[in-house]
Amino acid sequence: MTDHSQIPEEIEIKLDLGSFTNYLKLIGFLGQIDEEIHQRNCYFDTEDRLLSKSDWAFRVRTEDDRGLITVKGKSSDPGLAVVRKEIETHIPRNEAEDLIELRRDVMSLDIPPVSFVRDTIGDVALTRLVQFDNTRQCKSFRIGDYEHQLQIDTTRFANGSVNYELELELSNLDEVDTVEQGLRRLFLSLDVPFIRQNETKFVRALESAGLK
Repeated sequence: MTDHSQIPEEIEIKLDLGSFTNYLKLIGFLGQIDEEIHQRNCYFDTEDRLLSKSDWAFRVRTEDDRGLITVKGKSSDPGLAVVRKEIETHIPRNEAEDLIELRRDVMSLDIPPVSFVRDTIGDVALTRLVQFDNTRQCKSFRIGDYEHQLQIDTTRFANGSVNYELELELSNLDEVDTVEQGLRRLFLSLDVPFIRQNETKFVRALESAGLK
């Protein structure tokens, strides 16, 4: 049985850019992007949503040169940051594609995220629930004494809607106040509203597909 207290935590700040115009303001200010990553995200659950009912989400993702299998827990919100338990394993991209296209059963994998699902809700069948594409543009940006990687996401959902947001991952909660102050100054200088993104991409994908 997985000891939940030993599961690593992901700490993120997520801001809703609100519009393509605000996205352009931010990208224009940042200049040359360091890296652009194309992601396909697919979420799985049982037919009766046992994982969601247990406050967990199971994701298969493809990127340009790799695949990732991730289990994420329910978020807690200490200030601006979002903290979630996360178990993640890298796999070859072609294997992740097979899982998304249902050419292979995700529960057949012997990896930590799948083992966690078995420990949590049993050796059950998972079905493809919802998927969406995301383009992530990454830029190193100095805030205070440290360089942080800004991740600017353009997410396209099943109903044709497009969301723009900024994500920034932190190594510990002590950084939150300094980073928030720096981002507030940046957004103020660009005349972009400083709006926390309160819903995960998964929840927005469910809503766009009429499944929420």
